[in-house]
Amino acid sequence: MHPTLRHPLRAAARLFSRQTAAILATAFGLVACSSHNYNSGYGVVWVTVTAEPGAFASYLVNLDSIVLKDKSGNSYTALATVEPVDFARLGNVAELWGSGTVPIDTYVSATITLDYTNAAVSVVQNGAPQAAKVVGTNGSAVTTVSVTVKFDPNNPLVLTSSYATSNAERLALNFDLPASNQVNTATSPATVTVDPFMTAGIAPADTKLIRIRGPLINSSVGLGTYTVYERPFYDEASNIGSLTIFNGQNTVYTINGTNYVGAPGINVLSQTSAGTTMTTAYTTFQPTTTPTGTAGIFNSVYVLAGTSVETFYTQNLVGTVIARSGNTLTVRGGLVWGSTLSFKTGYVQFENADSTVLVGPNTVVTADDDPSATGLTDRSISVGQHIDAIGTYSVSNGVVTLDASAANTGVVRLLPTQANGSLVAASAGSATIGLQTLDRWPASAFNFAGTGTTAAEDTSAASYRVNTGATDLSGTATGTPLWFGGLVNGYGSAPPDFNASTVATETQVPASLQVSWGAAGTTTPFVGVSSGGFAVDLTNSALASATIQIDGESIDLHSLAASPQVVPTTSAASNTFAPLFALGSASGGISGFNSFASFVTALSSGLTSSAPAISLQARGVYDRSTNTFTADTVDLVL
Repeated sequence: MHPTLRHPLRAAARLFSRQTAAILATAFGLVACSSHNYNSGYGVVWVTVTAEPGAFASYLVNLDSIVLKDKSGNSYTALATVEPVDFARLGNVAELWGSGTVPIDTYVSATITLDYTNAAVSVVQNGAPQAAKVVGTNGSAVTTVSVTVKFDPNNPLVLTSSYATSNAERLALNFDLPASNQVNTATSPATVTVDPFMTAGIAPADTKLIRIRGPLINSSVGLGTYTVYERPFYDEASNIGSLTIFNGQNTVYTINGTNYVGAPGINVLSQTSAGTTMTTAYTTFQPTTTPTGTAGIFNSVYVLAGTSVETFYTQNLVGTVIARSGNTLTVRGGLVWGSTLSFKTGYVQFENADSTVLVGPNTVVTADDDPSATGLTDRSISVGQHIDAIGTYSVSNGVVTLDASAANTGVVRLLPTQANGSLVAASAGSATIGLQTLDRWPASAFNFAGTGTTAAEDTSAASYRVNTGATDLSGTATGTPLWFGGLVNGYGSAPPDFNASTVATETQVPASLQVSWGAAGTTTPFVGVSSGGFAVDLTNSALASATIQIDGESIDLHSLAASPQVVPTTSAASNTFAPLFALGSASGGISGFNSFASFVTALSSGLTSSAPAISLQARGVYDRSTNTFTADTVDLVL
C-alpha cells in the first residue's frame, strides 16, 4: 500500500533497533501485564480498529464487544467496553480500542458486535452530508449485529506461556464500509442497507498510524517512555488497560501549544500532572520476539498533550472549513463531542448542518506533526483546511457554534489536508490544478472569498495554486491527475492556495475497486481466476456497477478498453505487513486469508447458488498504463 498521502511520515522517523526493541518490549510486557502473577496463564491482546470509509460523511455506531473463540470451541470476551465510533473517520488511521486479557490459547475466530440502535449514518449528496435511513437486509430497523470473522488457518491468534506473561499480540480489525452497505439515494432520505463486513488478523493489511489516547500515568525521561490509561475514541471516563509508549529522538510533541522534538518533549511531558494530562499519540507498531514469548512496542511519531488536545472537560468540533468571514468559520461535516454534552449517540454527535467556529487573536493554533510550523495565528486557518477545535459549545436554531476565541481555552489544530485535481500548468516549485476535491469534499462546496491578498487573488477552483516545494512538476503532462498532502495557506495570504508536503500521482494513491452485482448476486463474477489474479466480467448481466475510486476521481470500468486485471500484491507477508483476502457475510461468517492462493481455493468451493457474489471491495493501487489493479486487500461479500 502507498501511505504517503494518507498519513505522511517524516523520513527521519525511524524504528528502534531490533535488539533494543526486544529489551524494551520485555519491560513493556511486564508493565502491560502487571496485574498477573508469574505464569498466570493469561496474555494480552491489543485490539486496534480501522475502516475503509467509502463515500460516507458519517458512520457513527456503537462498538460493543469482541469475543474470541479458541480451537476447542471455548469463548472468551476480550473487550466489552461500549464505545461510540465514527468509522467514516478511520480511513487514515487505526485506533487502539484497548488491551484485552484472555487465557493463553490458540484462537481461531473473533465475533464483533455492533449496535445500530442510535446510529448516525450520513451519505454525501450534492456536496453536503445528508442523514440516511438505516435498515437491515430484511428492510427493518437495525439494533445489534454480530459478525464472526475466522482467522487465516495458517495465522491464528496464538498466546503462549511466557515468563511473567510478557506475551502479547496485536489483533487488527478492519470495518469495510463499502462492502458492508448498499446505498440507495433514490429514496428520501437515502436508504442504507446494512450487512457488516469486517476482517481481523494478527498482521494488519495496512501501514496506518495507530492512535493511542488516554490520561498520563507516569513517564521515564531516561527510558524515553510514558504510560497511559487507554481511553479510546471519544471516551471521557473509561480506562481499558494501560500501555507504555516508546518515544524516539525524532518524535514531535505538541504540549500546551508549544512544539518540541525528541528528548525535550518527553522531558516537558514528565513535568505535567499525572492523572489529569490527556495525551494522544500517533504510533507505529513494532512486533518483537523475546526469549520468553512475543510482544511488541508502540513507537510514537507525534504526540499531543495538555491543552493541545481535548481533556476531561473540553468541548470539541472537528471538520472542514468551507468558508470564512472575518473571525467566523463555516465548518462542514462537523463531529462534536465533550464530557458535558449529551446526545442521542452519547457524548458525540455528527452535524449534518454546517457548524460555526469562532476564532480570534487569543486562539492558540498548532499544526499536527510539524515542528517547523511556528508563529501560527487564527489567520493561519483558511478555507479548505481540516481542523480540530476546542472551545465552548452552544446551539441555536439547530446550528452548532463552538467558540474557540477565548484566551487559555480556545485551541485550533490544523490537521493534514488533501487536495486533488488535474494539472493545468507547472514550473519548479509550483503547480496549478483544476481542483476536484479538497479534504474529500467537492470543490463546489467551498466559498473562497477573502482567501487572497486581494479580491483578485482569491482562490479559484479552476486555477488552484499549489506550492510544491522541492518537487518539480514542470515535466508532467497537462491533465495528469495529482494529489497533494499538506496545509491550506493562511487566510488572506493566497497565492499560493496550498502548501504541499507530499505530491503523488494516480499510481501512488490508495485506490478502491468497488463492484456490485445487485441483491440477487451472481455465481460467475470473474474471468481468468487463478492464483495470479482475476478480472471482473463486465459482460455479466447481473453487474450493477463497477468503479475504481481514487479519492475524488471515479473511473467506470466500462469506460476502459478492457476490464482491469486484479493481481495480489507482491509485498511479502511479514509481522508488519500482511495482505488480507476475505469472503463471506455477516450471517454466514467471514473467512480471511493472508495468501491469495488460499483465497482462490476457498472461492472455488464457497461461491455457490445459495451463496452468490453480491459485492466486491478491493484496496490497492491502480496503474492506468497497464490497466492493472494491485490489491492489498480483497473483500468479497457472498
